[in-house]
Amino acid sequence: MAMIEMKDIVKIYNKGDANAFEALRGVSLTIESGEMVAIVGKSGAGKSTLLHIIACIDSYDEGEYYLDRELIRGRSDRELAEIRNEKLGLVMQDYALVDDFTAIENVLLPLDFARKRVKGRRKQAEEALAAVSMEEFRDKPVKKLSGGQKQRVAIARAIVNHPGMLLADEPTGALDSDTSAGIMKLLKDLNRKGMTIVIITHDMEVADLCSRKIEIGDGRLL
Repeated sequence: MAMIEMKDIVKIYNKGDANAFEALRGVSLTIESGEMVAIVGKSGAGKSTLLHIIACIDSYDEGEYYLDRELIRGRSDRELAEIRNEKLGLVMQDYALVDDFTAIENVLLPLDFARKRVKGRRKQAEEALAAVSMEEFRDKPVKKLSGGQKQRVAIARAIVNHPGMLLADEPTGALDSDTSAGIMKLLKDLNRKGMTIVIITHDMEVADLCSRKIEIGDGRLL
């Protein structure tokens, strides 16, 4: 079953202005449920724009996007926020954690914003931290963690709501090689358990660890 289905997606920034820029030019792709896919390309190729559309953060100008067989076009901001919270886990390159919060306080954040009240929230957050081998650091402020530990907390936060898909933007970009290998092993373990994983990267070693590579250049799939 297709988790993501895009048909002729076009994204234009500053549409109608003299400095209009077509970031995506008729992108069509399908990602099946349970796949682990790398989207690769040089800086400016359109990777981040594609990620933001997949993550329902940004809109598109033409084409159609179906996420888990649901059409995304025309959804309200509130509906998109609910989709992001319930169906998607997002891991950013800069971690996007609250430095003054502890690890478990960061992981609890998506549960605080859930549409339905989550019972046993702390237990669920502790289980997410355990899944990334960070349970012993649950009460430590994030600002006192290493880069690799922060990335693990970010992944725990992304999976705490049990989303169907995890989107990771350059998840190893700021990490040394040993730590990067640990993060990729963690992502592969999550994929083996059934989670769909989409990784945006310029690192071909990271891409080679995925089951499929999708290359983008100048806003088009190559």
